[in-house]
Amino acid sequence: MKQPLFFVLFCLSLLLPLSYTSCFPESAVRQKKIDRNRRLQEKKARKTYEMDLKRHHKSQSKETRARMRESRRNTKQVTPLRK
Repeated sequence: MKQPLFFVLFCLSLLLPLSYTSCFPESAVRQKKIDRNRRLQEKKARKTYEMDLKRHHKSQSKETRARMRESRRNTKQVTPLRK
């Protein structure tokens, strides 16, 4: 009676590490998909923001556009570099 029980426990102890390692690659793949989707959403959001900004600039008068351009240049000179 003890021998079959010992054999079953021994087999389970060998199989448990194998079952845990099979889960890790799946989680890594899932994380890569999440990162990829996040990058794509950020890229899409940036693109729509830039399009909206262009549309906003085009709707302004010539003098306003010139002042906006000048203020953008000034902020680039005053703002420290980001890393």
